[in-house]
This record gives sequence, C-alpha cells and structure tokens, in this order.
Amino acid sequence: MNSLIVQRTRYLTLILILLLSYPARAQKNNKDKWQENYSWRWENTDSGTKALVDNNNLLPITVVIDYKLKNLKPNKPNGSYVVVPALAKNFEVISMDRIDPKKGSKFLKNDTLTYLGDLTDSEYDEDFVYLLPFKKGRSFKVHQGVNGDFSHQDKYAWDFTMPVGTEIYAVRDGLVVDLERRNSKNCKTQSCSKYNNYIKILHSDGTIAEYLHLKKNGVKVKIGQNVKSGQLIGYSGNTGWSTGPHLHLNMYLLDKNNQKITLPMKFKMGDGSIVDELKGGISYSN
Repeated sequence: MNSLIVQRTRYLTLILILLLSYPARAQKNNKDKWQENYSWRWENTDSGTKALVDNNNLLPITVVIDYKLKNLKPNKPNGSYVVVPALAKNFEVISMDRIDPKKGSKFLKNDTLTYLGDLTDSEYDEDFVYLLPFKKGRSFKVHQGVNGDFSHQDKYAWDFTMPVGTEIYAVRDGLVVDLERRNSKNCKTQSCSKYNNYIKILHSDGTIAEYLHLKKNGVKVKIGQNVKSGQLIGYSGNTGWSTGPHLHLNMYLLDKNNQKITLPMKFKMGDGSIVDELKGGISYSN
C-alpha cells in the first residue's frame, strides 16, 4: 500500500439532513452523537441562496446532493459528494441562483444525505502491523476470534480473556473520537450491547479501533485526545453484552447502511514476530 493512504480519513455512518425548509426523511435507529455536532444555515445572496455548514465533529462529514428544483440553478449537480472538513466553520456546501428573478423558486424533492466521514476516500493501510492491546510481558488467551460462534459470525474481531481491571493499551496512534465510561450492567444477550463501555480511536487511514466491555469509569482518555501506540487508555471489564470478563477488540469502517465493515489486523508479538491472524483458543504474549 502507498504510504500516502495513511493520511486519509473515513468513518462512515448515515443520517438525513434538512435542506432549505424541506423536512428530511427520518432514519430509524440511526441516532448518533455526531448528529448534534454540525449545523446548516442558509444565507441569501444577490442572485439566490447558499448553504453553510459548521462541522464541530473531529471527523469530516460528506454531503451527497440529490434534489429537484424549481427556478433554481445549483452550482453542483445531483450525485456530487461535498466533503466538509473536521471543525470547519461557514463551509459552503452548495449555492443556487434564481433562473428568473421575477418568478418564485422552491424545492420539489429533497433526498440529500449526510454521512460522517469522507466518502471520497476508499483506501486504508492493509499492511499496518498493530501492537497487542495489553502490557509488555503479559499473555492472554483469545477465547473468540474471527468468525467466532457466539458473537463474531462473519466478523474480524478478537476477545481476550482477562481479569477486570487489566490495563489496556492503544494498538496504534490515533485520535479518540468516541467513548463511554458510565455503565456497570451486563448480560449474556445482545440486548445488553447498550451497556458497553468503550473507546473508539480513529487511525490516520480512516479505520476505527474499538475497545469494548471496559469497566465502569475505566476509560482514561478524553474525546479529542491524540494517543500513541502502547499508551494506557483504559481498564478491561465485563460490561454490556458479555459472558465474562474480557476485552473485545475490532477495527472497522462503516458503510452507507451504517453497518460495520470489520477488517483484518496483523499483530506484533513481544518477541518481534508478526501474526497475520490471532486464533481462538491460543494465548499470545506481548
């Protein structure tokens, strides 16, 4: 992989927006924290109007234009992808000019979509080698690996059996983009997923590492904090959808349907060797 791809970011998840005064269609079960961190507004121009966005997220957002207009000529066609940078202010997404100033203008259709992340970027670093997520000199067993029978069907994910309170370390440099630390409940069914404590760290190629089931108040980083590989970020637990104390680790991208695309990870062992895929039932040493 070209080294330039590690500078790219993409983290996808879907919602719909308000465009002009037209109400956007609702998407069920699609509420996420980032939705409250950006805002649209429209400003009049001499010849029409323009849309400005403030993006207070630590990630870019992508607007996919799709509308039908009456007496308005846009500067971008349907299907255009407009990437609003992270923390951008007054970013112009689109402008429209009245075709006939003497006639009224309006939207006839609005199917414009907004996603968290840069949809124009489709590359990530497949060759990156990650650290194990625990302290040097320690060993832990992977009790469920890729395509595991319990909860990893068709997923790249790893569950490390470890006592509550085990130190957890970042597997790669990145930016903390989401976390939860307040939960204490757990159960053996998927209904308890909402009680997961977690940390999500964005890597420079747009992938997200997710560290799950951390203990209550066991998160030691903050949203917006840059972390280094091998840095202490939290403590393992048994929260959420969990049958016993462990750390769940996976890395993913999100598609347009808000589904995680989990990705393979290569890991560096304590002796310097590289393992292409951690296997369930085997202990690994850092």
